[in-house]
Amino acid sequence: MKKNILLIIVVLFNTNLLFSQQTIVKKESVSSQKKNPLSGLKKAEFKDLDPSKPLMLDGISTPVYSENLTLIKGEEFMKVMSSGDFIPDVFIDKNKEVKAFVLRKATALEKSQMIEMDDNMSSRNDLQGKPAMSFQATDIFGNNYTLESLKGKVIVMNFWFVECKPCVMEMPELNKLVDKYKNSEVVFLGFATNDKSKIENFLKKTTYKYNIIPDAKEAVKSYNINAFPTHLVIDKNSTISFTAVGLGPNTMEDLDKNIESLILSADKKM
Repeated sequence: MKKNILLIIVVLFNTNLLFSQQTIVKKESVSSQKKNPLSGLKKAEFKDLDPSKPLMLDGISTPVYSENLTLIKGEEFMKVMSSGDFIPDVFIDKNKEVKAFVLRKATALEKSQMIEMDDNMSSRNDLQGKPAMSFQATDIFGNNYTLESLKGKVIVMNFWFVECKPCVMEMPELNKLVDKYKNSEVVFLGFATNDKSKIENFLKKTTYKYNIIPDAKEAVKSYNINAFPTHLVIDKNSTISFTAVGLGPNTMEDLDKNIESLILSADKKM
């Protein structure tokens, strides 16, 4: 499987894979640590994992170890995960909080599942040119949105959640897009999986100018979103014009160009 270098959170459970990639070079050995990093932890079973809490295997949020308990980060982490040969076992503490991942050789079945997952992610580009799926949403201020009511406007959708590091990293650039197109027929909707209370606490420290939709699990399901962040742009005729998964080096530029082209195209028709 050949993968682009980007920062992405994929939400998966059981035998499926969750990974992210970035290019910080660092690798440490457990021999330099004072104790076994898995001391006091146990290997999680599927029943131990809360489906409402996405696992985040990004080489940053939670330590990732090889089978010989070597800590893996950055470029080494990227190489290992992009190989498609490994899968993470999850280790939790007594409160069932995820504290570590240990990578092991994937079985033939797990490899086939990873290939299928990769194909599913790649197929999101197949949405381009197709009719957008209907949705009903209410933002944190009580404003209502539907696909039908927004026809005639460009809709920019971002699927995210508070704990997603790449989602938060891109917010300053997303805010610039909101400012750039504030006088245009563009509506920015941020579909979050978190509840309203958690989002409000998050916004006390972080500025995010999208119209934020809490508890957006129905929209996530409708658009088959399993990777965060995911961006979609819907044109004024309710057709999906653009999709992007993850935070890559050109994500913001491509998103901006697509929005601008839709506005220019609409202006020419007037």
